[in-house]
Amino acid sequence: MKTPSTVGIVGGGQLAVMMIEAARRLGLETRILASSPDEVAARRWSDPELGDARDLDDLRRFASTCDVITFDHELVNSFALAILEDEGVIVRPGASALAVATDKHRQLLLFSERKLPLPETVIVHDADEAIEAARTFTDGAVLKAATGGYDGRGVLLHPDDETIRKWYPVRRTPVLVQPLLAIDAECAVQLVRAPNGQIVTYPVVRTVQANGMCSVVHVPSGLSREIEEDAVSIACLIAEAIGVIGVLAVEFFISGGRLLLNEIAARPHNSGHITLESSRTSQFENHMRAVAGHPLGATDLSVPAAAMINIVGTCDGPHSFGILPPDVAVHLYGKAPRPGRKLGHITAVDSDVDRAIERATVGLELMMKGEVVS
Repeated sequence: MKTPSTVGIVGGGQLAVMMIEAARRLGLETRILASSPDEVAARRWSDPELGDARDLDDLRRFASTCDVITFDHELVNSFALAILEDEGVIVRPGASALAVATDKHRQLLLFSERKLPLPETVIVHDADEAIEAARTFTDGAVLKAATGGYDGRGVLLHPDDETIRKWYPVRRTPVLVQPLLAIDAECAVQLVRAPNGQIVTYPVVRTVQANGMCSVVHVPSGLSREIEEDAVSIACLIAEAIGVIGVLAVEFFISGGRLLLNEIAARPHNSGHITLESSRTSQFENHMRAVAGHPLGATDLSVPAAAMINIVGTCDGPHSFGILPPDVAVHLYGKAPRPGRKLGHITAVDSDVDRAIERATVGLELMMKGEVVS
């Protein structure tokens, strides 16, 4: 099989933008299937294809113009993708991998079968079952829709009977009910798996959440070597189990000193954006390398420490930042501001992780004021 030279990206968000930038450095051609001409990647590059990422005919038409297709989001139809694979379309990370990565119930079944560490979980199928299950967790519960949730969406914290009935998804999807954990810390592993089965892993990152959404990421994680090694080992096991090709992000809780699986994503992930400044090869370049069948790049740190803060909310900041120092980088996605929306991220590097976090925080504050970061 010849090495793919034209990569089709299903989705036109910021991940598509950063994948296209990486692809161009590799000499790869890209095409975009966007749901609207207003999506950021569709606005930035000419001649996007417009269509529904879940529609078989739209996907088939788009795939006919590409050597391989990949994805910048998880709102996909794994059944349609399986049909395309049967028709000879190269889908990466793969239809079966996406079927697991886009469904928390399937993830739970896989993790349980492999005896991986999980929070106690009850699967329910209606609001009455959810209310009953939530009552069994005396210290509080968390409800998670099995499909369709991301960035805090599809998750209900501190539920009571009334809020469960209002929140419960109208679409047919199982819901996971879990205890509200006392969380010591959270972390994530990014890895990349090539078509030949080779896996490279990035250093474990520490993640800090706010309102159900990732707020801060930093590396080194500051966690014990044992925790980091266990997290990487579990992530590799999952990658092999689902046969993913490309980036796999695996998120963990640490509660009572125990590592517990949260969820996975089979695509470049927000917790891996830090690799643009912190690693020898970013997650975006390595994803495109894997998707196109190119050799994978080195994933070790290129700096002593780095921190990333997401830019979220209703302010899109100034359009010009002046001259930024080499250890602070701002990435704006070009999205219209609205509450709870990720508009970009800012990264700082330093010799010390605490100073990197401080520099990123100060940089964000100055940016929001319209001042030059210095």
